[in-house]
Amino acid sequence: MSTTRRLSSRRPVWWSAVALVSVFVLAPSTARAQDILSLSQLHADAIARDARSHTPALLREASALRDRVLATDRFAQPQLNAQATHQSDVTELPIRIPGSSIPTPPYSRYQLTLDLDQPLYDAGAVKSRRALERGRLGEAESDVTQQLYRLRFDVNAAVFAALLQQEQLDALDATRTLLDQRMIEAGARVREGAALARDTSIIRAELLRLGEARADVASRHRAALRTLANLTGRSFDPAARLRVPDIPATATGLAQPAADLSVTSSANVLARTRPEFARFDATRARLELEGRAAAVDARPRVSAFVQAGVGQPGLNQLRPDADAFYLAGIRAAWRPFARGDADRRAEQARLQQRMTDLEERAFVEGLERATFAEQEEISMLDAARARDRALISAREHIEQVARLEFEEGTTTAAAWISTQSDLLAAHIAARRHLVELSYARVRLLTTLGLPLP
Repeated sequence: MSTTRRLSSRRPVWWSAVALVSVFVLAPSTARAQDILSLSQLHADAIARDARSHTPALLREASALRDRVLATDRFAQPQLNAQATHQSDVTELPIRIPGSSIPTPPYSRYQLTLDLDQPLYDAGAVKSRRALERGRLGEAESDVTQQLYRLRFDVNAAVFAALLQQEQLDALDATRTLLDQRMIEAGARVREGAALARDTSIIRAELLRLGEARADVASRHRAALRTLANLTGRSFDPAARLRVPDIPATATGLAQPAADLSVTSSANVLARTRPEFARFDATRARLELEGRAAAVDARPRVSAFVQAGVGQPGLNQLRPDADAFYLAGIRAAWRPFARGDADRRAEQARLQQRMTDLEERAFVEGLERATFAEQEEISMLDAARARDRALISAREHIEQVARLEFEEGTTTAAAWISTQSDLLAAHIAARRHLVELSYARVRLLTTLGLPLP
C-alpha cells in the first residue's frame, strides 16, 4: 500500500477538533427545534392543574354561607313551640260561695306559642364571630397557597432532570457520530491491510456500549418529561431540545451572602415572600380574633321578646276554655362567672400565638440553612466551570495525540477509545455542572420566594 493512499484515508488532527466542537457545541442548538421553557409559567400551569387549586373558591363559598348564618343572629328568629302536659295536682281555692262555684284548673293542658327574641345589645358577639370566620377563611386559604407552592420544587426537579439527561444524550450522540466516522476509516484501513480487524471490533464494542448507555439515559429523559407533563398538563416532544432562560449570578440574593432572615428584622423582604409567612400571620390574626370573641362572651346581653299563643288554660289559669294570649318585654342576661372562662380562653389563644412564633422561627432557621447550602453549591459549581474548561482542553489534546498515533498505526484502537471516553466524560461533567449551576440558582430563588424568568 502506498503512503499516498494511506494518507488519503485519514483526516488531519485539526479536522477532528473541529468536528468535536461542532458536535458538542453547534449541533445541539441546530439539530433539534428549541423549546424555551418559562419556569414561572410552568409553575403557574402546575398550580392551575392541581386539584387543590379549586379549594380556595370552595372555602370562600362555604365561608360566605357561614357568614350569612351568623349575620341572621342580629335579627329576631321566629320560633314555634308546642307543649301538652298532664299533671297530678292543680291549685284549688278553699273557698265556697253559695250559689256559685270557682272553676278548678284543668289537669291536662296544652299550649302553642310563637316566640320572637330581638337582640338589642349583644356586646359585639355577632361582629366578633363574623370577624373570626373571616380570619379562619384567611388562614385556610394561606394553608392551601402554602401547599401549592411546594409544587414549584417538583416542577424545578422535573425540568432540570430532563435538561441533565438531554445534555448527556447530546454528548453521547456526539461521541457516536465520531465513532461512526472512525468505524468507516478503520474498516477502510483493514481492507487496505493497514490495520488489524480487532480495531473495528473494539470500535464496534464501544458503539454497542454507547447505545446501551444512550437507551438508559433516553429512558430517564422520557420519564422526566412525562413527570413534567403530568405536573403542568403540557405536552413535551422528546425530540425537541429544551432550554430555560439564563439565571444571572447578579440576581437578587445570588451575588451576595444570604440576607438576614431573622423574624424580628423589619427590613427582611426576601424571606417574607414565601407563602408560609402569610400563613403564620393569618394564624396569629385568627388567634387574636378568638381571644376577642372569648372576651365578648362574658359581657351582658339585652333583648326584647314577644310571645303570642293559645293554650288551655291561657294566662288566666281559672278560665276553663282555650284562650289566646301574648307577652312582651325586655330581658337582660349576664353570666358574671364567665369572665374567668373568657380569660382562660384568651390566655390559651396567646399561648398558641407564641407557639406559632416559635414555628415561624424554626421555619426561618430552616430557610437560612437551605440558603447557605445553595449558595455554597453555587460557588462550588462556578469554580468547577473554570476547571471543566481546563480539563476539556487537556483531554482534547490527549485525544488528538492518541488519534494521530492510531492513524499512524503506532497505537491500538483501545488506547484511542480510552482517551475518547475520557474526553466524553469531561464534556458530560462540564454540561452537568452547567445545568446543576442553573438548577442551584433556581432552587435558591424558589427557596427565597423570589420570581423566576
